[in-house]
This record gives sequence, structure tokens and C-alpha cells, in this order.
Amino acid sequence: MSEKKLETTVDRVYQGVYAAISKRSLRPGMKLGEASLAELFNVSRTSVRAALKQLEADGLVTTEPNKGASVSLPSDAELRSLFETRRLIEIGIVTELCRRKDTVVMQDLREHLLLEDAAHAAGDHERLIHLLGEFHLKLARSLNNPVLLDWFQKLISRASLYAAALDDDSHQACRDDEHLRLLEYIEAGNQSAAIELTCTHLNGIEKAILDAAAKMKTGYHPLKHLIGV
Repeated sequence: MSEKKLETTVDRVYQGVYAAISKRSLRPGMKLGEASLAELFNVSRTSVRAALKQLEADGLVTTEPNKGASVSLPSDAELRSLFETRRLIEIGIVTELCRRKDTVVMQDLREHLLLEDAAHAAGDHERLIHLLGEFHLKLARSLNNPVLLDWFQKLISRASLYAAALDDDSHQACRDDEHLRLLEYIEAGNQSAAIELTCTHLNGIEKAILDAAAKMKTGYHPLKHLIGV
């Protein structure tokens, strides 16, 4: 029973910090004190420590000797590696979907695009980021390959969190109806066009996040957005 309770409290801290980063309440560089988090979540420091280790393993938290834990600002190399991996995987996904041309899957994805449009129109940053990432997950999920999906979910989760934390609210790299055009190419079985658009789409997202990260590293302070200086 105690082990199950520990797992529950660790997950609660993990999800709470993850959500705060996603909502940009916690910014890169902000300190994550064990004592403060333990008091905030009403859990032991052991649970906090375990949650921070998970967050560090997922690339979201950095721990330094004598300094403790803080929200990570991913390096350019980490970001490029992430998107290089996504390109390799997503090229394979859209290639297979072009071959299958599953109308049921395509209809579900078209309905998903309506949710993206609604979130964009409402200016709901957090929901839009989630839906943009979920679109790519739906593409992978439609192949019914649990091994692929398990790996891909981790990539999308990290990419979506970086987009939420670093990108601005316009998300132009994910607009311009690129998701819709990708679906049209898949429905037509046009593999070359689908692959080209997939690469263009992911390159755009990668550039937007890298540009945002570069701006953040210039004269950046984690409290700047709160003080307004």
C-alpha cells in the first residue's frame, strides 16, 4: 500500500510541474526547491525528489550540484536531435498511411482539425498546443503499432512541451492549413508530396522553437515576464 501511495504522490508532483511548465507559469531557469514543492503538494521530499528525477530524465529539469533543480532550457543540439528523430519517424508514418488510404482514419483526423481551428479562434494556447501534438499522435496511432506509438508519444510530449514553453502564441509554423494539406495528400496516396510537406512542417516548428530559445537566451531572466522589465 505504501509503495502505491508513493507512486501516486510522485505522479502528482510530476504532473503538476509538467502542467506549470506547459502553461508557462514555470519558465526555463526557475528554481524547483524540494522543500517548497513538498509543502505545496503536501508530500514528502522523497516523493518530490523522485518526481524531479523523472522530469530530469525526460529533459525538462536540470539538476546541478550545490544548486539544486531548475526548469531546463534545452540546448540547440537537443532540439535539433529531437526534430531529426521526429522527421525520420513521421516520414515512415505518412508513407504507410498513403499506402493504406484508410477513409475512417481520415474522417477522424478531419474532425480533429475542427477542434484545432476552434482552439485557435478562441486563443486557447494550452489546448491548441495539445491538439497540434495530438494530430501527429493520431497519425501514429492509426497504424496500430504499440511499439512505435510508445516511442513516438515520448517525442511528441517533449516537443509539445518545448513549443508551449518557448514558442509564442501565434504558432504560425503549425498553421497555414498544413495539417489539412497533409491529409489531402494522404487521401490521394501522394507519398512524395506528403513526405515533402511533413519535412517542411517539422522544419518550420523546429525553427520557431530554436528562434524562441535564442531570444530567451539573450538577456534572459526567469522572473522577467513577472516583473515586466
